[in-house]
Amino acid sequence: MAAFFRKYWWGLGFVLLLWLGGYYYAIKSNQDAFETLFRTPVVGKIQALETTNKGFAVRVTLTDFHRYRFFPAKQEGGASGFMAMAVVGDSLRKRSLSDTLVLVKKNRVMRYTFKKVLY
Repeated sequence: MAAFFRKYWWGLGFVLLLWLGGYYYAIKSNQDAFETLFRTPVVGKIQALETTNKGFAVRVTLTDFHRYRFFPAKQEGGASGFMAMAVVGDSLRKRSLSDTLVLVKKNRVMRYTFKKVLY
């Protein structure tokens, strides 16, 4: 076993460096998505909805063709999740420096929070 590591230490080191680079990219990408949405006021109608990260994140495209990716927090009181309620054509609003999205569906207003995820 020791001979294996002596012979292939450079390959194992390279794989480790690739893994660390991918992990850093994922953390940085998630931080950037959170900061962009957190600092930006959002107003518009939903043009497209899609799930990313194996159904964990939500990407929303609004009428001004801005795309926002966020991680919905669990809703208290048994409220339905964002993807269960939102459809194309609904309005979405958010104030700057707020972690709450307001989904306007016909005459009904629903609030959803999003969270910062570092993985």
